[in-house]
Amino acid sequence: MVATDSVNIEEKLAKALVKLISGSRGRRVTIKTATLVRLAGLDEKHRNILKAAKMLSKLSKERIIKIEFKDKVSRAKSIMYVVDDQMDLWRISKVNPEDATRAILKSLERFKNRAKLSGP
Repeated sequence: MVATDSVNIEEKLAKALVKLISGSRGRRVTIKTATLVRLAGLDEKHRNILKAAKMLSKLSKERIIKIEFKDKVSRAKSIMYVVDDQMDLWRISKVNPEDATRAILKSLERFKNRAKLSGP
């Protein structure tokens, strides 16, 4: 049941990400994990924020989105995820949001399969 819940959360987060991109008016979208969790309609529990961060990190490793580090006033660094109009995800999200959601989920699945193959 935990695996199903995780997949459901990833699907909600992917849909929220695509919705954020497709509804944007500018040429660039900057995403924070807590904002994505809120937009997905999930509780802002630490667990959900970590799942969103993990998902966005996987997408950045697949080079679907970019990462920017921004220094905060405190010692901690803020990680921002960026999608701009030069990226494939941007174009797909604007033209066909359902295909963009499927592409994100497929990429996450590929990432999981690659991790299983390289694991012990």
